[in-house]
Amino acid sequence: MNKKSLFFAAIFLGLISCCNDNQTQITIKGKINCVCNQGYYGPVGQQCQQCPQGSTSGSPDQHSNQSIGFCSTCQKNYFMSKANYIPVGRFLQSESPAICNPCPSGSGNSSGSDSLGDQTQCNTCQPNYFMTAVVSQTQAAQCSPCPHNSGNQGINNAGDQSQCNQCQDNTYMTALAQQGQSAQCSPCPPNSYSSAPNSLGFCTCFDPFAIPLSSTQNSCICQSGYAGNVATTKGQNGCYQCANNQFVSGNKCVSCADGSTVNKDLTGCTCNDTSDGTIAWNSNTNICQCKPNYYGSPDKASQGSSGSCKLCPQGLISKAGSKTADQCQKPPPDSQYQFSLIISNSILISFIFIIFY
Repeated sequence: MNKKSLFFAAIFLGLISCCNDNQTQITIKGKINCVCNQGYYGPVGQQCQQCPQGSTSGSPDQHSNQSIGFCSTCQKNYFMSKANYIPVGRFLQSESPAICNPCPSGSGNSSGSDSLGDQTQCNTCQPNYFMTAVVSQTQAAQCSPCPHNSGNQGINNAGDQSQCNQCQDNTYMTALAQQGQSAQCSPCPPNSYSSAPNSLGFCTCFDPFAIPLSSTQNSCICQSGYAGNVATTKGQNGCYQCANNQFVSGNKCVSCADGSTVNKDLTGCTCNDTSDGTIAWNSNTNICQCKPNYYGSPDKASQGSSGSCKLCPQGLISKAGSKTADQCQKPPPDSQYQFSLIISNSILISFIFIIFY
């Protein structure tokens, strides 16, 4: 490799960031460095640690987030019970983080806290809570969980359950919120998700080839003419359409028997010859054949055919499915008649024996 190639390779490698997911690449005095992202701390170019629970650091620059003392503010929905000195330039007046506590009982705030305080810094309600009393001089806002799987995006003023005017994830709305009452929401059936949390409606099956959910359809199953099992994750297909002249049996596609054609709803088949002598198609047998005492080949009939099965000659009978005339046979002697004849002959012989002996 020549000197020119080495030069450009060095430039290219210099442009590639070696920073990990918790760091940002910046240039300090002409040198590329990795500094810790917001919410993390650590010396420049070294591994970053996450700020203690509830606290956070600022946006990364060449002077910030180099030690735990930069975790000096509280995250959203936390209040500050012990403050930290604000870092000045590249020096810190404290090496301890701010102490942040979670807001109580569903209360919260929109941006956390950067100064010492108490739970009165929690002046809103978090999502899926409604507010029964605003923040006071000594207490956080009073918040209660939304009932019946209802919810909201967060509340800033006092009210009642009607503040819970939408449905939580994986539920659907059966009744709108009204004064004093929340929206009524029910869990989505398995293998479905909620697509309209703010309005009346139903969940949507993951599988696009499933029957749409409704007041009369409360489970995800494949549409008519589709076999398989519905998808269990969004964006996938578990149902598949059957091939030409196949019907759905259980969750599988089965080919119609010879001499039959699939029905329009794809749930079964019909023998092409439906005239007298042909047994009607049945899903248990899936075969087109002649009735008893007929013979022929309805399994070779085209759609609209008739007369594929012919009646056996008078006095002859055949089994179901017989194909040729030689399968028409004389019926066996009547067994009941034979039995009666045997009894009669026995009685006659006994009578003659008595007379002569």
